[in-house]
Amino acid sequence: MGSNNNNISDSRKGKIDVLGFIMVITPLISSVLIWYWFYNIEYMKNMLLFLIVVSVSTVLLTTILATLDSHRLGLKVKIYRKKEIYGGSFLKFFIFLLLWIYAYPVYLFRRKKYGGRNLLYPMIFTLIVFALSAGYLYHAVRIKLEYEKNYPARVQRFRNIR
Repeated sequence: MGSNNNNISDSRKGKIDVLGFIMVITPLISSVLIWYWFYNIEYMKNMLLFLIVVSVSTVLLTTILATLDSHRLGLKVKIYRKKEIYGGSFLKFFIFLLLWIYAYPVYLFRRKKYGGRNLLYPMIFTLIVFALSAGYLYHAVRIKLEYEKNYPARVQRFRNIR
């Protein structure tokens, strides 16, 4: 059985891990979308909604990709240890979705045990870029909305001073 696992991992080493690559770059693509939209948006109120939609879409898409990849690699989730009862892809999907901030990076680290590549370090980079981009732009939008809300009062105060 040990030699069979070596043959599987040897045959996968030569292949390009397309699904793993897509899982890693999805948050990076979302970051680019957020920045592009930020520089081309006219109404700032739409930006907050867009940030939420992009963030939720990123989590959902990476959850789907991780579920597909875990099924492809043969990952099983034990439900009951004594009787060897395992959960299916539906259970893995909800584990990834509900515990995304923990389960997704841990899966990318542990996928090397199932014949895939360890993608934790590239994923950490892309998640940091995504989180900092979304956080910074959310803060910038809030400041801009506050500035626009107070603009008429500042104009009136300036007119009263003259």
